[in-house]
Amino acid sequence: MKNGQATVQEKTIVGKIATFLRHEITTTNYRAGAHLKESQISAEFGVSRVPVREAFRILQSEGYLEVIPNRGSFVKPISLSYIKETSIVYKQLAPIILEKAIPNYRESTYKKAFNLLEKIEKSTDFTNVGYMLWDFARVIYGPSKYDFMLCIFDDIYSHSIRLLSEFFKNAETKQYKVESHYEFLHLCKQGKKDEAIKYWSDFIGNMSNIAVALAEKK
Repeated sequence: MKNGQATVQEKTIVGKIATFLRHEITTTNYRAGAHLKESQISAEFGVSRVPVREAFRILQSEGYLEVIPNRGSFVKPISLSYIKETSIVYKQLAPIILEKAIPNYRESTYKKAFNLLEKIEKSTDFTNVGYMLWDFARVIYGPSKYDFMLCIFDDIYSHSIRLLSEFFKNAETKQYKVESHYEFLHLCKQGKKDEAIKYWSDFIGNMSNIAVALAEKK
């Protein structure tokens, strides 16, 4: 029983460390190329290096870290090719998912979506904005029940927040415009599914171009 409890506790610690590091990387507190040291992280959490090493492995598998032999673990840059590839995948999958999702929207779906947009409009915290946009995506795509494709979108959004953080740090305005999000929802409520999908596809196409342009400047 004690061994089982220790295993659960160890997994919990690994999860906490991984969540912390993921957040620090996503918000660019740990920037691309930063050297993450096991000794420093273990001291910060008051644990041995074992759970830290396991957390590093998790983040490496998720694409947040890269391990360089004889040098250590470093925050992995988001490559231009990755952005281009995810843009292609997103633009291809979004219409398919929405085709199935929109007919399943309920009043509660719209309520959640509009509440998120109101919060985004009022927020000047780029970290919160990024996560709320991720939540918005889950609201509008979730009713499709396409679990595999939704997991792909989760991966895309988790890394896109890093780009959004860079954008906000360099932008003159600290507010994210959501007019297109409102228009999409209004079209859906009016029963104009095909028009809504086309409108949203055009919007994400433009956003993808902006993301690529931003990455090319770095």
